[in-house]
Amino acid sequence: MAQLGRAVPAGSVMSAPPAGRPVRPDPVAAVLLLVAGGAGIWQLFAPWLKAGPATVGGGDPVARGGWQVYRALRLLPAPAPEVVWATLAVLGGAVAGGALIVLGLAMFAPINHRPLGAAGLLISLLSMAGALWVIMQARQVVDLGVFGLFGQAGVGLYLFLGSGLVGLIGAWKALSTG
Repeated sequence: MAQLGRAVPAGSVMSAPPAGRPVRPDPVAAVLLLVAGGAGIWQLFAPWLKAGPATVGGGDPVARGGWQVYRALRLLPAPAPEVVWATLAVLGGAVAGGALIVLGLAMFAPINHRPLGAAGLLISLLSMAGALWVIMQARQVVDLGVFGLFGQAGVGLYLFLGSGLVGLIGAWKALSTG
């Protein structure tokens, strides 16, 4: 057998590399990525906060869904850069959710899932970074501290926070099984 950097003797026949495991669908990774994607999109419509005195950017009382939070942050006259990034993180969570749904559907195909798993890992990490940024900027985004934010948190906020984590697990599963 030839080694790296050595010539193959004349007349010897090289065999094909062993086939290994055949490629097959990965339904566990697919379901995890589909759930994460659904959570990322659904956070725009589900209520982020329960009824309370919270305001978006220190202005009007907050509308409860993620889309309304995004719209209220976009309407601020001269937002700080931190608020601009938080605005993009809310919308980015939904875009990441759509991408995770596409990757989850691709996991049902009998192909090599490692490149798709790597893409899902990157998307999930970015989604988690955006969620962490919104939590860190909670005082400017919804005029609540972190403890106040979780004290009034609704389902939409937890979907926003959890979509990246579930996507990370699904992407890890896709990477591990190939």
